[in-house]
Amino acid sequence: MSQPTYLNLACGATFVDSPQWLNLDYTPLGPAVQHADLLGRLPAADASMALLYSSHFIEHVPRTHITSLLRECRRVLQPGGLLRLVVPDLQEMCSRYLQARTAGDDTQADMLVLEILDQCVRRRPGGELAALYDRARNDSALRRFIFERSGETLQPPGPGQHRPFMARLRGAIERRYIRAVLSLLPRAFREQNVSLAEVGELHAWLYDAHTLGALLQQAGFGQVQVMAFDRSAEPAFALRPLDVTADGAPRKGQQSLYLEARA
Repeated sequence: MSQPTYLNLACGATFVDSPQWLNLDYTPLGPAVQHADLLGRLPAADASMALLYSSHFIEHVPRTHITSLLRECRRVLQPGGLLRLVVPDLQEMCSRYLQARTAGDDTQADMLVLEILDQCVRRRPGGELAALYDRARNDSALRRFIFERSGETLQPPGPGQHRPFMARLRGAIERRYIRAVLSLLPRAFREQNVSLAEVGELHAWLYDAHTLGALLQQAGFGQVQVMAFDRSAEPAFALRPLDVTADGAPRKGQQSLYLEARA
């Protein structure tokens, strides 16, 4: 059997089930996904991959680990191999916020504030965005706007529904243990300094093409360019289902930046 030459880093539930792809995540969601320490040494040989793809993961990585992660991505890529990163686009989000607020569309502007900030500061799972999504179920205009922005249809599975049983059990035990330990801390300290939001839903930073492009260059990548959601410099890249839905829409909505670079 041939070795995989495409790598999907932090794939979550969206991946290509093919021998050509190595799908990695910390919590695998099926047999086609391999467990990996996403911030450590990746389970791939030097210069073994023709393409490395990662969607809406980099923004969750602590700034202290970004450079080492990008260098690790470059290590596993073949010379001239392609890196494709998809992240929330800070420039687009700020521009869209200013446009909505200036036009007096305060409903959209208020949602865009949450889109930018909520995952950076929330202290409980879902944060204020989850509350907004619940309200939007009875507001067709807001539902459409949310879908345009993020690709969310507001019909997601319940928390952990598709996670393996042992992963759900381990997560439940860990949450109870953490809450028990935190109960020993002063309430004022907990409310100001402690977040119970899951690591995977917290944003450590937000990027635009300039800032992320500079980090890629520092890590040794070249030919950095912004791409459309339905275009790639790699003709064989699986746009569907990774970045394009079956209906031809951007899977992660209008808020995303698609950046490609060469090793």
